[in-house]
Amino acid sequence: MEEKKKSQATKLLELLSDGKPHSTVEICEKVYGAQHLGLSRVGARIYDLRKRGHEIRGWKDKENPAIYWYWLDLLAPVAIP
Repeated sequence: MEEKKKSQATKLLELLSDGKPHSTVEICEKVYGAQHLGLSRVGARIYDLRKRGHEIRGWKDKENPAIYWYWLDLLAPVAIP
């Protein structure tokens, strides 16, 4: 039986579940793949996870405002849709 491929949102949630902040640079590499040449929709996947009830905080990098950081609040309750 063929194993079902994980969605980008699932991969992102797995990455963020370590409780540490992750930059868009790291997210693009680990969720979309280092060889990914297309458009990475990190913000859209964050939106998907927030719609599922996950509390995710984000902020711009102080040194390079083109980089954004995301952090999953593991203590916030998750709403079940």
